[in-house]
Amino acid sequence: MNNKVAIVIPCFNNLSVLKHSIPSVYSDDFLIIVFDDGSSDGTEKWIKENFPKIHYLKGDGSNWWTGSLAKAIEFSMANKCNYIVSLNADVLISPKIISALIKCSKNNNDSIVASLVVDIYDPIKIAWSGSRFEKIHKLLPVYASRYFIKSGVLIDNAPKKAYEVDEVHGRGVLIPSGIIRRIGNYDFKVFPHYGGDTEFSFRAKKNGIKMFVEPLCLAKVFAENTSLNKKEKLTFFGKLIPIKNYLFKRKNGEAVFVWWRLYKKHLPLPYFFQSYLFVIILNIYRKLTK
Repeated sequence: MNNKVAIVIPCFNNLSVLKHSIPSVYSDDFLIIVFDDGSSDGTEKWIKENFPKIHYLKGDGSNWWTGSLAKAIEFSMANKCNYIVSLNADVLISPKIISALIKCSKNNNDSIVASLVVDIYDPIKIAWSGSRFEKIHKLLPVYASRYFIKSGVLIDNAPKKAYEVDEVHGRGVLIPSGIIRRIGNYDFKVFPHYGGDTEFSFRAKKNGIKMFVEPLCLAKVFAENTSLNKKEKLTFFGKLIPIKNYLFKRKNGEAVFVWWRLYKKHLPLPYFFQSYLFVIILNIYRKLTK
């Protein structure tokens, strides 16, 4: 491969899935960087014994997801990589997919390109398709994100060509390094865990950078490890603790703070407060009724 490509993988106690995701993507053509934020499950030992060419960076547990990703990106920029692929530890992609992501990016003026996400155990259905951030109705002054294609739709019904979105995440996303130089890295100080990917997407859009999903590139995720497939049968009162965690705890969403900061930074004042209330109330309702 003529382009210097970095694969950046943030992780924390993810060894069980790293044993699948690293062999799937591994190639001597790539600079692979794993930022391990203080794992205690043997991640360091396993990587150094099985993949000694991987650049293993170790954190102290204070970096969370966004900080781990940002510091791995810093390392790749220092090594003058042309492209960076953000890859969560629980996601499987192949070198062929990375080549296809690069081709799509080049065909679209060096844009950001994400993979279409499916559950590794149910790969005929879409788990994540990208989203649009827009008014929920032309007459209502409320902005919210909507999936481009609903989760659970058969993959055969996805578009056959790359399509534009407003948000991308961390499951097999290609970013030309020139975009990082232009708009900066992920903001891990304000969004240390949740929201860092959304804020980066909003910032990219504000700077005129286009984002696409390439449906020919499938990223297979262990969905039970993610927010894509967390379904629990709880009583009404049993759901109150998860909702409290979602609103206030960093590990579960920290939604009260994350959405406030996102909307305050990226929405005009006339749309800010009602959009913020809408997204919080909507997500509480979803958690109560699922």
